[in-house]
Amino acid sequence: MASSAGIYKRILSLIEKCPVDINKAGGRDISDHLKQYVNTAYKENKFESNHSYWDKQYIALQRLVNNNHKNKYKRTLASSATGLTAEQCNIALSNEYLSEVNQKEQSFFKKLISLKSEP
Repeated sequence: MASSAGIYKRILSLIEKCPVDINKAGGRDISDHLKQYVNTAYKENKFESNHSYWDKQYIALQRLVNNNHKNKYKRTLASSATGLTAEQCNIALSNEYLSEVNQKEQSFFKKLISLKSEP
């Protein structure tokens, strides 16, 4: 049976292989989230009690990092259900685009509130 420190190091080395999306900085990137989750679990000694769970998590992460499902199920279309390409979806989910959308929504709500307050 592997030690908890060994499992922890193995999982972290696998997460390090996962590419970091610079458009999703500030905790929105999946690799950042996974690192935080694994570090928190290790600090709370969750590796000690359930080795089989972490072995399954390692296998799932390995599939994710190696793009097993992407390679197994090739896409025939360049667009998604929204009609956008993968590149357009990445732009739509970037921090810059989301901040622009939030600013526009805030200005709309400010206008709405100002209309309500007028006699």
